Amino acid sequence: MEQEIYNQAVANSRAGKYQEAIEDFSRVIEMNPNFAEAYYGRGLAKFDLGNKEEAIADYTQALAINPNYIDAYLGRAIARLIVGDISGTITDANQIITINGNYAPAYKLLGNAYRKQDNQADAIANFKRGAELYLEQKDAVNCRKCLDNIKQLQNVVSPAVKTDSNVRWEKGDSKTFLNRMLRRFEKGDRRGAMADLNWALQVDTSDSQAYCCRGIIRYKQGDNLGAISDFNQALQFNDRDVLAYRNRGMIRSKMGDFKGAIADFDAALKIEPNNSLIYVTRGNAYRDMGAYQEAMKDYEQALKINPNEAKAFYNRGIIYSRLEEMTKAIDDYQNAAQLFGEAEDWNNYQKTLENLKKIQTTVPSQNQNIDEDAKYKKLEQQLLRMVGGYWEMAERLIAKVEEKYPGRDRIWYLEKVISDWQQQQDS
Repeated sequence: MEQEIYNQAVANSRAGKYQEAIEDFSRVIEMNPNFAEAYYGRGLAKFDLGNKEEAIADYTQALAINPNYIDAYLGRAIARLIVGDISGTITDANQIITINGNYAPAYKLLGNAYRKQDNQADAIANFKRGAELYLEQKDAVNCRKCLDNIKQLQNVVSPAVKTDSNVRWEKGDSKTFLNRMLRRFEKGDRRGAMADLNWALQVDTSDSQAYCCRGIIRYKQGDNLGAISDFNQALQFNDRDVLAYRNRGMIRSKMGDFKGAIADFDAALKIEPNNSLIYVTRGNAYRDMGAYQEAMKDYEQALKINPNEAKAFYNRGIIYSRLEEMTKAIDDYQNAAQLFGEAEDWNNYQKTLENLKKIQTTVPSQNQNIDEDAKYKKLEQQLLRMVGGYWEMAERLIAKVEEKYPGRDRIWYLEKVISDWQQQQDS
């Protein structure tokens, strides 16, 4: 009987028969004073009739019965916002986020509450978070509302606050979302990553980061012209997008447009003059067009900015090998291999070793030592990962094997420790 009356109350409320719904919910509460959903439903009906204070009282009663009732918190927060209880709204919205940190309506509500307090920075931060969550949920309507609120706030805040807000938007969770799309692509979900980016651009056709991200994916897919189109769009909306300049320059260089490529790298360096990777990519363009001297200057500048820039060593090694300065090439490849190994960049590490092998017959004695050093470094990194980064533990394991099997070389000991450790973990 109780459930039947409750269902009837819900139906009346949905049909706009709010007074009848309130009477039915009240009957249910008389039968069962601990029916939290009945208090919540009666609160909704009272709210729709304009009785905000009475609605708040019912939501509060529902929460006394069920302290984790998100819908009741949301209903009370909205009612409090309307009656001017901003601090109460913020408290309720934060309580929702404590229960569920990915509940988008709570962030949207916080944005509106902080907006009423003229707290533009926190309003923008919460609208931004809400937009990202709605974006992930493919709720285009509410995502657009959050984005529109952000733009409205950015148009009215003072220059100092506006600058801070733009930094939050450009470097915050939207960038995290786009990086996640790139990771999805790298893991093989290419269609899903592109679909989400296309959807994001439907929501906001001026999102320079989304264009840049899609351009990178198109480039990785071999669609050079499509990628350039996306980077052009990104730069149209943000002419200080260093990533767009750098990637467009790399594609132009690959297509033989060295003049256009170098112009892009020059533009990027005007914005970030201490970016070592841009010097490396410009050096590569000079190298590919045969301007080795200019390329060398860029690699040296990259290493002056970042002495551990592995790609500068690697690409300078290519030039030295072309100039048949094999000793210098080997030195650069050795440095590159060590740095790639330390960074656990095994693709570039392997590529560096392959280049070393190509010049092995030229300087065999040095190359043999380099190969051994590189192999030892790789095994060392593998063992370190296996013991959770505790090198003291790794040293003790090596010492025990050395004591048991004296007279072996250092690589043998590392391989033995790794093999024993893996057998122990599998047993």
